[in-house]
Amino acid sequence: MPQHPATAARRGGYSRKLAEEICIRLADGHSLRAICADAGMPRRATVFRWLRDNASFRALYAAAREAAADTLAEEIIAIADHATGRDDVPAIKLRMEARMWVATRLRAPAERRGEGQPAITVTISPDDAAL
Repeated sequence: MPQHPATAARRGGYSRKLAEEICIRLADGHSLRAICADAGMPRRATVFRWLRDNASFRALYAAAREAAADTLAEEIIAIADHATGRDDVPAIKLRMEARMWVATRLRAPAERRGEGQPAITVTISPDDAAL
């Protein structure tokens, strides 16, 4: 009797369908930890093994991580655009900086190592909160 793809994935078998679903969710900004915690999804160790052993999955995963960085950049813009003078400025800054930190780590290492690339910083003063 054939195994259901989710059952096979929990046991470690590669599934192109599950791999694509994982990558779609990664691109939407979900963490691998959250995805793998869902029923029917493979364990993180399984995903890491797929990455090690499967070149096509590695490419798909890398593209999903690049897209996730773009998703986080869009969230940063939305947070900044929706900030008002009544919002808690330190909390806004923290939310933006946390997303920037993660987004920079989702990019390929060669892109992060570039010498002379400007650092991204956010400075919000109390005067900015009045805007």
